[in-house]
Amino acid sequence: MADPKRVLRELYDVTIPDLDYFIRQIDCRDGCPVKTDGRGYMLAIHNGNLLEGYKIARGPNPFASICGIICGAPCEISCRRDRVDKTLTIRAQKRYLDEWFGLDKQAHIKSLEFSYARGTTKPEPNGKRVACIGAGVASLTCAHDLLRLGYSVDVYEQMPLPGGMLIYGVPNYRLKNEVALNECSAIEVLGAKIFYNTKVGRDILLDELQEKYDALFIGNGLWKSRELPLPGFDAPDIIRGIEYLRVLCAEGRWKIGKQMVVIGGGNVAFDVTRSSVRNGAEKVTMACMESRDEQPADEFEIEDGRDEGIEIINRVGPIAVERGASGQIIGLRVQRVSKLLDSEGKFSPEFIPDTEFVIPCDTIALSIGQGMDQSLFYGWKGELDLERGLIKTERGTCRTSVAGIYAGGDAAFGAALFIDAIKHGQEAARSIDTDLRGTKPYQEFVGMFMTIPPMRDKTYLRTPWKLPTSQPAEVRKNNLNIVENNYTPEEVHAQSNRCLQCHISPVFDGSLCIKCNGCVDVCPTNCLKQVPLSMMNLDLAEGNLRRAVDNYYGIDSASIDPVELDHIGTAMLKDEDLCIRCGLCAEKCPTQAVTMDVMNYSYRWIG
Repeated sequence: MADPKRVLRELYDVTIPDLDYFIRQIDCRDGCPVKTDGRGYMLAIHNGNLLEGYKIARGPNPFASICGIICGAPCEISCRRDRVDKTLTIRAQKRYLDEWFGLDKQAHIKSLEFSYARGTTKPEPNGKRVACIGAGVASLTCAHDLLRLGYSVDVYEQMPLPGGMLIYGVPNYRLKNEVALNECSAIEVLGAKIFYNTKVGRDILLDELQEKYDALFIGNGLWKSRELPLPGFDAPDIIRGIEYLRVLCAEGRWKIGKQMVVIGGGNVAFDVTRSSVRNGAEKVTMACMESRDEQPADEFEIEDGRDEGIEIINRVGPIAVERGASGQIIGLRVQRVSKLLDSEGKFSPEFIPDTEFVIPCDTIALSIGQGMDQSLFYGWKGELDLERGLIKTERGTCRTSVAGIYAGGDAAFGAALFIDAIKHGQEAARSIDTDLRGTKPYQEFVGMFMTIPPMRDKTYLRTPWKLPTSQPAEVRKNNLNIVENNYTPEEVHAQSNRCLQCHISPVFDGSLCIKCNGCVDVCPTNCLKQVPLSMMNLDLAEGNLRRAVDNYYGIDSASIDPVELDHIGTAMLKDEDLCIRCGLCAEKCPTQAVTMDVMNYSYRWIG
């Protein structure tokens, strides 16, 4: 029979903060795949120390300049400020630092000294040889990190220029080829030897590479457009988006008609459509199966595309290519879509009967996804495990099913951001070094805490969000200049001030607290709450919280009835998702039980 004294209550799951906890509160850093400290370089910008800011931005990322211009910015998605009003413009502020430091080849060579990666720019050769397939960011990041450890690294690239999709997939109105080439050139200066116009599986076989090198890294990307399995869409005059961009991005020519329809709704589809506006099409229409809210493309791509005159028709699926008497394309027949996914969330579109119509056009392009060119395995006696057309690869290590072969980037994990591919290159380099030399590298963190006055200037909460300006649509669609302008010094100073400074946190001293609740009352986001001990889930974290409570109060809480536990003590809980580091709790506290403490940390690689 249940004890009537024991009352059912809501239990709060809580965490006892340690160094790792406070580091994870820097949400922009925690959200970045390579752990770039956006907070750190924004504070440096606001303090006027631009060189320190650039060093922080460059340290964990050999492609910092690229990320300052085109990164998908997962740091901004993670940013705590987004829970207040609008996220910080972290990527644009990095671009400001990049352009201040310089985007020429010599600037990038100089930046090699700022790397946080293990090793040095002048290591002793260790006698090990590694081959990287593809000269995209995954392979070149892997090469960068291995070269610093004394490895000899050769890169085999099928194209005449390095950079992979940076050069052959990103339009010049988003990223100038010169910037990407300069950043790649710095890694060549570091020691990477790149064999251009050399396609693995044609000019050299995997078997030969395995014989010559101690390890292989495959970072060849997704260079094939996914086909549409409907009659008529495999015709040679149907443009494949990736192949089309490969030509245009390398400043080549591709003749198209006056009216173009692009099938697809993602970022690559927008690259195709917006490039076609600049390639002479008078009208470009996007036929997209998703609704406006479901479209996978970034919001700014959709808005910028609309501004440039692109018509987007949502919730339609392609049915057939309409052709004239002489076989020329005259339109795309589509049908309205009622829903895309089945009850299990799988792609299973359903069409609305009697809703077919034709979009007039003379050119059709497919941009519905990408696949890997598997011809690199031609003539190879080995066999890698594949999964859904990708190389089956262990997350975190980039090891494949074949010993000595590693993979990363889109060919291993599917289409993702450039910063994800950079992360894979770093992970693969660590795994290669571990496997070949028996190292066990890890990051050692050192934290320092100090109390500061809580009176931070509250203008940071009132500074309005502002993106960099862009070229007017009517101007930019007629040239290949980068669409987005850089911040002015005044703009970047104001935007960096919006950082909430997540390394600063309120800290509570229970021995000084008089339970006046003043800190709770004054909190503008309701992130603080006082609760009795009985409302805490004391058994979390293998009982560490219960032990901490028992040691503090000198009790055995497990043997005490919850009702009695209420009279023993109270806990102050803080919701980190809501705290904006305003310091009002510390200002209000009459006993200084609440202080604003700064956590400054540093780390180094061990092993």
